[in-house]
Amino acid sequence: MKTILIVCLALCCNLCRAQGQAEVCIVGTKHDPCPYFNSDSVYAILSRVQPDVVLIELDSSFFDRDFRFDLEKYPDLLSTNENIGAYRYQQEHGVALRPFDITGRNEWYREHRYFARQDSMWRDALALHRAGKLSRKDREDMELILQVMNYSDMKFASPRDMNSSMTMGYLSLREYILYQKLMSIVESEEALNHWRGFVRRWSGRWYERNEVMAANIRRTARAFLGKRLLVLVGLEHKPGLLKLLAEDGELVLKEYWEY
Repeated sequence: MKTILIVCLALCCNLCRAQGQAEVCIVGTKHDPCPYFNSDSVYAILSRVQPDVVLIELDSSFFDRDFRFDLEKYPDLLSTNENIGAYRYQQEHGVALRPFDITGRNEWYREHRYFARQDSMWRDALALHRAGKLSRKDREDMELILQVMNYSDMKFASPRDMNSSMTMGYLSLREYILYQKLMSIVESEEALNHWRGFVRRWSGRWYERNEVMAANIRRTARAFLGKRLLVLVGLEHKPGLLKLLAEDGELVLKEYWEY
């Protein structure tokens, strides 16, 4: 019975590919090595899925004309789990690499002093909270934010555990709490009035980036109809991308352990 099921699934996958639908496998990653995820994990997943195209969370400026990492211009590119694993797999198997992140991402962050302002905004909001100066509602919302902010304390056993549907559900809830609740706190507290413009940009940029990444994945899938695409993306982005891509009739979404 198990053998029959495996054969049926294989035939179904081949039929989808024959009909011109691209298979898209999104793998949520950790950029830096940790006990349950490193560059070998990325390589092992690629070896299992055997994709035709690997999409990397970078924009096109990090690639040369042949869509290879521009290591001459960016010699430190091989410093993350995804880049190391994908580069090794490309060197050994000749798989195509493609960028899919929002164009000019790093320049935009620098231009808007994004991370420095983000840290300052958080410090001001947390200082009000510690001083007991938030309204009751905002205090409760901040307590909720603090409960979900640092999910790195979650004890994942493996890359599959990290990418499970339970984790995706948690991260979807965390995303809502983090971005919507903090924006509400900043906009309602007079002492945080100077952050109101930035908090909207901060929240909006997260959702905009997911939408652009999803659009770029669709665009690449249309260029590789009938092929298998594997997307390597920071874990927090995966729930949003799954939601945005779920209703695309030209895509077949799969998890890496289904191969």
